[in-house]
Amino acid sequence: MSDEYRKEEKVEKKPGLVGATFIKYAFITVILLIVLFFIANYLLPMIPGGEGSGTMMYNALDTSISSDADKPISG
Repeated sequence: MSDEYRKEEKVEKKPGLVGATFIKYAFITVILLIVLFFIANYLLPMIPGGEGSGTMMYNALDTSISSDADKPISG
């Protein structure tokens, strides 16, 4: 009697989906890291407040030019 009510289930496995899923999430991760890198390097320094207040790029360009005319003449 129990044999009549037993159902046979077929499970179909789709090969190759693991690799495709890995590639999809790897690209999503790479794109997310690129966006976070852009935000950290370009947008956060533009926000006012904190030390430097967005002048981090300009501090590297500050140079002082001194010439011999600025020095006092000692004799």
